[in-house]
Amino acid sequence: MDIDTIRIVSTQARCALGCRGSMSYENASTLFVDHVIFRPHDEVMNIVAGRVSGRPFRADVSDLVRATALELAYERGVGYATIENIAQRSGAAKSTIYRRWPNSASVLMDAFLSDISQEISYRDFGSVTDTFRHALSQLVTALSGKRRQLLRTLLGMAQMDEDLSGAFWERWIEPRRKEGIQFLKLARSRKEIRTDCDFDLILDILFGALYYRFMIPYREIDEDYINSLVENTFRSLLM
Repeated sequence: MDIDTIRIVSTQARCALGCRGSMSYENASTLFVDHVIFRPHDEVMNIVAGRVSGRPFRADVSDLVRATALELAYERGVGYATIENIAQRSGAAKSTIYRRWPNSASVLMDAFLSDISQEISYRDFGSVTDTFRHALSQLVTALSGKRRQLLRTLLGMAQMDEDLSGAFWERWIEPRRKEGIQFLKLARSRKEIRTDCDFDLILDILFGALYYRFMIPYREIDEDYINSLVENTFRSLLM
């Protein structure tokens, strides 16, 4: 267990044990030292999991920092998710955070992309129109509410920060475009769409329209809109 992990365990354990009930902070610290620091790693995990209520313990410092950054941003806005506040709430040292991310915006972008990418994936629904209809619907569902607000803010910040812009492309847009192209190639092999289709243009039309409404929410993105977008995009492309 490295020093940052120990610091995080210590912060959470002492808070949970010392700040609740009748046990004093000093006694909680002693309990932590006696029963955690000098025990094997597996026992440390069991003790913390069994004694500490609230946020689950995360052995990986990076995961904890990402989760904390998102919590702060969703609670009170991006401006509240500073390195200082992230460090204070997570228990991670500021020096550790700065070794992994250059600034709070980078932490947030990393956290957002790590969080959202777990919920988005292409699936084959038997036809190219059904496959992309599902992909668009899934994206709209995942990027709703506070997530959509955070997306707008991060994309705005990325216009002035090459690192953020690069991260958004490399970790989010590019991998999804590659997946989309694979499904378009599959549709072509099934003779669903014409052989002269421009795959990049198809994706630009489908997802460009969606992101336009994400960024400029002049109308809701509902099922009718998604159906119309897919049908009009593929109308002249189907065999």
